Amino acid sequence: MTSIEAAFRATTYRVTTPEGDFALRIGVADRAFDDYLRRLPDAPDPSASPAIRAPAGSCAVSIHSGWGILTAYNPGALLAEHDNRLWQERLRDRLAASGRHFLPACNLADDGAWPPEPSYLVLDVNEQQIVALGREFRQLAVVWGRRGAVPQLLWI
Repeated sequence: MTSIEAAFRATTYRVTTPEGDFALRIGVADRAFDDYLRRLPDAPDPSASPAIRAPAGSCAVSIHSGWGILTAYNPGALLAEHDNRLWQERLRDRLAASGRHFLPACNLADDGAWPPEPSYLVLDVNEQQIVALGREFRQLAVVWGRRGAVPQLLWI
């Protein structure tokens, strides 16, 4: 395993939902998170839950296709905080414009050697779609999963 892969695996991907936070890990099942996904309505009303963001009238959430976690922070190298915030705003705008439902998240390195990175949990996304978003925002890898399966690291 390379040091960069070890760093991704030694990270907690904390997702913030209306029901609380979930601490997700690569290769580790999280039954409580699966249960949360199971309880999601087929077509959530974005105005009813400010944490799920998508334009009104957007398509229903189908978590059968999967979910992903990505950030625009530090694409392969540490950037200045101002630059990171600008890239993250572009990612948020891109997700909102796409009509996808997404929730705030944060990537937390176990050893604290890398600063916390704001990220997003994107619902109703397949592997190819989350990798394409990661590529667009110059990331080395993204996290992808689906209900009933362990989160995977997908290299770009």
